[in-house]
Amino acid sequence: MVPLDAQMAAWEEYRQAKLKADQTGDFLDGRIAADAWVAFLNVYLDDDQKLPVRRTTGGNVALFPVHRTRATDVR
Repeated sequence: MVPLDAQMAAWEEYRQAKLKADQTGDFLDGRIAADAWVAFLNVYLDDDQKLPVRRTTGGNVALFPVHRTRATDVR
């Protein structure tokens, strides 16, 4: 059994990251919140079932440079 303070710490880390992501709407803040969610889930999983903290290969998410995704300011 995982100590309650470790459970609460993982929850609080996720909660704060999620609040920030919701406030900013920033993609990278969302990724940080997702990573915190995985860390929270891992608190309750057995060692042989734990999820990787950060996927390093594969997946369907690509990071795009911001300067290429935003329109230039025309005045």
